[in-house]
Amino acid sequence: MTNLKFYSGLREIGGTVVAVETDKAICIFDFGYAHADRIDDKVKVRKGKETIDLVRLGVLDKVDGIYEEKDAHELGLKAYGEVDKEVFVIISHMHIDHMGGLGSLASKLPVYMSRDSAVLYHELGVMGELELREHENVLPIDYDASITVGDIKVTCVQVDHDVLGACGFIIETDDGKLCYTGDYRYHGYHPEISKAFAEKCKGADYMITEGVTISFGDVDMLSLEGPVRDNSEWTLLDDMKAHAIEENGLIVINNYNRNVERVHRMIGALKECGRVFALEPAQADYVAAFYPEDYFEVYLPDGGELNAPLLKGKKIVTRKELMADAGKYILQQDYKNVYELFDLKECISLYLHMDGAPLGDYDPSFKKFYDLLDVLGLNYTKCGLGGHAEPYYLRSTVDEIAPKTLIPLHSFRPEQFKSEKVEKIILPQEGETISF
Repeated sequence: MTNLKFYSGLREIGGTVVAVETDKAICIFDFGYAHADRIDDKVKVRKGKETIDLVRLGVLDKVDGIYEEKDAHELGLKAYGEVDKEVFVIISHMHIDHMGGLGSLASKLPVYMSRDSAVLYHELGVMGELELREHENVLPIDYDASITVGDIKVTCVQVDHDVLGACGFIIETDDGKLCYTGDYRYHGYHPEISKAFAEKCKGADYMITEGVTISFGDVDMLSLEGPVRDNSEWTLLDDMKAHAIEENGLIVINNYNRNVERVHRMIGALKECGRVFALEPAQADYVAAFYPEDYFEVYLPDGGELNAPLLKGKKIVTRKELMADAGKYILQQDYKNVYELFDLKECISLYLHMDGAPLGDYDPSFKKFYDLLDVLGLNYTKCGLGGHAEPYYLRSTVDEIAPKTLIPLHSFRPEQFKSEKVEKIILPQEGETISF
């Protein structure tokens, strides 16, 4: 018998953790932080008890067979190796709400992800941008390749999302076939990839889908006749070229630095406009990992050395050098370094908030961020695109796959998901188990 157990991420945007359990194996996906709003940045998890604190907070789930012995036993759980089945984890993509908990897992627990995700995951560790630590036993899978653990077969199927390496999965057992979308979009550079995902998953018995874009307002999915979005990564690229030509001074972008392909494409496009990208070290490292041919300079305000192996030999630009020729550059800057704007403001023509943190007004930092931009007197605009398929494409993807049973989650309002091509829609509760 095959059972599906739903731990978290059902009525929130984040923390999706679901287990597929058979007679011989347990497959868990994803493993990000749930109920992340419970985390207070002013409170530190205790050294040596990080996992225990996060589980007790409800940010990580109480699951047998995945934690180290000392953590599991203190939590009243079975540790990795103490469950009489093979346990493994699969990760859809490198966003914190889908992979942030990997550093808490038992070091020997197998964690599978796409090959591109594995590259990015390692570089996140190199640049110190992982929660806790880098997991030791990451096993890359090629797109469209399969692995079998016990009596569970998993196939990695690429989707288009705003992070490299994103994929969904086809999970097959003796009792049927399940597909999981992960997060995906149609307004990126590769809508054909998301379309191909639907074609490859056609006829699944069960489908678990994200539903982020039906979270924030009333949506009648059955009445949708087409997409309503008129912007995309391509229009954003055209807008950037126009800004690069029209503005005389420095342009600063606040881009989510895991959206590597966006920066790569801007590097090439803006070179034609006579602009050079100055990237902060983390962003520079991620671009170098996937696009070593790209030319950019690394922004170190006061100079210094670059320790990341992939950045050896890259040209450094300092604050003084950047300000002396501000019209030549586009500066990428993370929000955590926003006070650097105090010294740069006199040469800035335009600041673009482009999907970087803080993401929205639900974040306490959001108002503080825009208040600061006003205090600085900067010319700014918000031009983020988001990374999730709009409701029409959510429904059309389900219609194409036509699963017998649909399970929408990763949404504040999953009950709004409707399709005439499915036999049944299930809205599970946290902790609920469903049998195939």
